[in-house]
Amino acid sequence: MPLRRRRRFTLERGFQRLAWALSLAILVVGVLAVAYMWREERTAWDEATRPTLSSYLDVYVAQLGIVRFPLQFSDQQIKEMLDRSAPAAIEKGLKRRSALRSLRAAHREFADLTDTQIAENLLGTDPGKWAALSDVKIGDNVEVTLLPADPPSYLHRESGKLITHLYIPSASGRNSMLFTRGQALKGEASGQREAGLILRELGDYYDSPRPIPVPLSTSRPLAIVVLIVVWLPWGVFFFGRWIVRGFASGQDETDHLHRRPESVSRFED
Repeated sequence: MPLRRRRRFTLERGFQRLAWALSLAILVVGVLAVAYMWREERTAWDEATRPTLSSYLDVYVAQLGIVRFPLQFSDQQIKEMLDRSAPAAIEKGLKRRSALRSLRAAHREFADLTDTQIAENLLGTDPGKWAALSDVKIGDNVEVTLLPADPPSYLHRESGKLITHLYIPSASGRNSMLFTRGQALKGEASGQREAGLILRELGDYYDSPRPIPVPLSTSRPLAIVVLIVVWLPWGVFFFGRWIVRGFASGQDETDHLHRRPESVSRFED
């Protein structure tokens, strides 16, 4: 084997070993990254969909607020009570928020007061005139926390860790729906429109539950990227070998042509 070809072969073996080393290193790092990402996704999903432990049931009712039921209420009992009482309560809640916004706009002294403080002050002076600001009732042994007249800023939202259910009242062409916390998140992740709508509305007032990616939604694309990157060293190696071999073959032909006249002259002599 000519010296030049032997050197080229040695370099090729060296770069081949380097490609193996780089591919294995990328594969190991990639597998660890995918495993870590999947574990984080799984932990966040389990944490978000796990039933909350509390001594009561907090149900977020769209456009109304939080309705607190005793723990012994079943999902069917909650839905039946809300189906009966929620429409009227939501209507009153909307009128109450509209009245509070108007009062804040018209009276500067109300700007720094909470909704409850404004309602208590006015109801204390003339309950009949300000009846629209009175509390909203759903049923016996049920506590209602109304939504504020104006949504809070993102950093000042209330904690929603104890919210166990989400309720959407009936509308034209749609029946009422009651979700558990986990069902709402799973429905939103699977593309269910109603679950996505109520979670987005809830996010204007409470920090959780909030939509999160389902497990593998991030780690799966990352795994695909890792597989592509693992083959990059080999792609560079084969491309470089093709370039070098093409250049070397042309140089060998040139050397052969340069040596040919010398061998012919010797034969003639």
